[in-house]
Order: sequence, then C-alpha cells, then structure tokens
Amino acid sequence: MSSSDSISLCHLAWKNISRKLFRNLVLAAAVMLLVSLLVFALLFNKSVKDEIDTAALRLGAEIVLVPPEAQSSAEEFILESKEKTFYMDNFILDALVDLDEIEAINFHTYLETLDAGCCSIDQGQVIVYNPETDFVVGPWLSEDAKTNLDENEVYVGNYVNEYLGLIDTASLFGTGVKIVGNLEYTGTGIDKGIFIRERDIAKLSEDALGDYDKDKISIIFIKTKDGVDIDQLVAKIRNINPIIGIMTRGSIGSDVRNTLADIMRIFSVTIFISSLLAILLAWSSFSAITGERQREVGILRAIGARKTHIIKLFLSEALMIALLGGILGILLGHLLIFYLAADFNLISKIGATAQPGLLSFAVSLIGLAIGCLVCLGGAFFPIMRLAATEPLLAIKND
Repeated sequence: MSSSDSISLCHLAWKNISRKLFRNLVLAAAVMLLVSLLVFALLFNKSVKDEIDTAALRLGAEIVLVPPEAQSSAEEFILESKEKTFYMDNFILDALVDLDEIEAINFHTYLETLDAGCCSIDQGQVIVYNPETDFVVGPWLSEDAKTNLDENEVYVGNYVNEYLGLIDTASLFGTGVKIVGNLEYTGTGIDKGIFIRERDIAKLSEDALGDYDKDKISIIFIKTKDGVDIDQLVAKIRNINPIIGIMTRGSIGSDVRNTLADIMRIFSVTIFISSLLAILLAWSSFSAITGERQREVGILRAIGARKTHIIKLFLSEALMIALLGGILGILLGHLLIFYLAADFNLISKIGATAQPGLLSFAVSLIGLAIGCLVCLGGAFFPIMRLAATEPLLAIKND
C-alpha cells in the first residue's frame, strides 16, 4: 500500500468514526482507562522498588545488624527518615571485627531526638559514630565540608542543614558545638542526623545524656569483601549471636515489598477486568457498526472491493480509536504518578518518586500496545464476519 493510499484510508476511517462520534469516544475512554491504569501500576511498582533498593545502596553496607526487637524501627529509620532510638551491647561489634569476610565494619548510636527538648536545635537526631572506621557518612559529605571533625564539631544531615544552615555555634546536650559541614541528600534517615564523634560523647556527663548507657550502640553496618557469599556470612553471624536482628541489602524494606506485592495483585485484577470490559465494549461497538453498514459494505464489494480492503478499513477505524484512547491514557497515567501518587502512604512515607526517562517511555509504549491489542481484539470478529458476508446478501439484509 502506497503512502497516498494509507492517507486516504486514514481519512476515510476518521470520517466513519466521526459519524458515530459519541459511541466511538466511549470506546476510546475505555481504552484510556485501561492504559492509564497499566502505566500508573508499572511506574508505581518501579518507583517504590527503586527507592527501597537505592536507600539500601546509599548506606554502603551489604549487611545491617540491629537489636532483634528493633528491626522494624531500623527499617523505618532507613527508608522513612523517622527518628528512632534503640540499643544493643557493643560487645557484638567486638565479636565481628575479625571475620575474614568483612572488609569494613562501622556502627552508629542513635540518641534522643532533638525535638524532644534535649538541646537548642530542632528537628533531627543525634547520631554518634566513629569517623576513623566510618564508610556511611563520609561518602555523602559536601565538597565544602571540613575533612575531619575536631573536638565539639559536628556534621549535619541534608534536612537539618536546610533547617539550620551552617551556623557558627549551637548547643548540644548543654555543650557548645560548631557545625563544620553537611551531607548531601541521601533519602535515608541520616538526612535528619547530627553527627558527633564517639570520643566527644564519651566526655559528657551522665546527667547530660539521661538514660543513655555509653556502652550501648544502635546499629552495625557491614561492608563485605568482593565475592563473599552473603548468606554464608549471615549464617556465621547467627552462630556468633543467634538472636541479633539481621537485614541484608535485599531484605531491607521487606514489609514495604510485601505491601507493594499485595497492591500490585489488586492492580493486576483491576487491569484484567478493565481489559475484559474494553474487549466487550469493542466487540459490542463494532457489532453495531458492522450491522449498520452492511449495505455500504455490500455495495463496496459489488463494485470490486476485496475482503482485505473491508478488513483494513474497519481495523483502521479500531486502531485510530485505540490510539486516541491510548495516548490519552498515557497522559492520564503519568499525571497520576507524577502529581497525585504522593498522596499514597506507601510512596510518601519512603519518598519514592517516578522520574521521566527511558523507563516511562518504555512503559508508555507497552501500555499503548496493550490498549491497541485489546481494542483490535474486540473488534476483530465482528469485522471478519462482515467481510465474509456475500455482497448481495449484505445488500438484501440491510
């Protein structure tokens, strides 16, 4: 078929669509809803999974150890930036430092949250760490941050920095401190941290620290050597301490992943039902269309039109309706994910976002293709039945 023939066919198809515009727009709306659901579901699933995986990667650790009762709290701190305090004995750290599979090991201790009235700084959490062994905080320091912390100097997370700015002095547990650097945005709980050296916190009085025991730590980060089997190392850690809470990079956010899986099952059922309804509507619409235009088709066949011409004409109409609905569905699906998805608790609590890019383009193509297939599939049998009707019979049956 030449390009001029294709243009003529499309022009004729659009004229036929406009003859029953409302009915065809209803079919396009059904395709639009199906495609928008599909685009939204795929982007929703991808954005949440990516945020969980990225948050785990940003910590730089393959294994995270926490008190057994605090695993859900630790995940909330990592994924949702919620301030938390939980503790375990520091002898656990001493028992692990000599394992051959470990490249680096680091700990953090989470003290009272700053909005609890412990100091003059609002919004954040004091995090005690050892800069000499750290591999979690250091990689995120901004370029203008001081390289090393001296006595009574602190770093602040991205959120705290935006709230405070780099002020010269502040009060922390009754002691003056100086903010000498901030962290870039990580999307984890350390964004709300104020980081102080372990040696500085050790100098504070028990009255200043309240209930905190200086022999306690909150969380251990483990970076493994290349080629280490994570499951085998986890088993070895279990032998050392059977009750310790262990999270691996792949298991962080397991509750969120399970919730996401349930949501996606609901989306799958909804999309399946929407597909069936779109197929039935396409079948119903084109059954009515072919019934109304039997005489027209009979005359076309009588003057020399082939079955393939009839099939192409009606399939072109179905395809144009599907493309119209599909394009509108892509726009609606992206509108939902980019502007309204923040109202979903699962997305808002972990800060997940969907960004335009190759993925959204690929998802758009997939959604459009499925929308077209559904519409063409529903229209196919009425069209084939009409094309197979004998010309004289088609004219008489009108």
